[in-house]
Amino acid sequence: MNAWLAFGLAGIGTYLSRSLFILVVGDRPLPAGVERGLRNIGPAVLAALTASLLTSDRLGEFLGSVPEVAAVIAGIAVGIWRRSVGWSFVTSFTTWATLTLLL
Repeated sequence: MNAWLAFGLAGIGTYLSRSLFILVVGDRPLPAGVERGLRNIGPAVLAALTASLLTSDRLGEFLGSVPEVAAVIAGIAVGIWRRSVGWSFVTSFTTWATLTLLL
């Protein structure tokens, strides 16, 4: 099988599998429990990405990086204060970028 054909079929397959849910359920109201769960997807993804830095083999490297530690602390503080994943992300990234450029 040609590699381009495999890429094309894989792309079509993933597109159809993702769009099928939107087309089938898109005009129906979701149950309250599902909506509550969907609100937690963003924070869960960001927490998982942050937690991947804290594995035992990379913990020392992470704690030695001032911009990363400061960004995590700033993001947590703003997340608690504003109750917003967006503000927390913007604050973390801005803190990290500023300290990386300055240090």
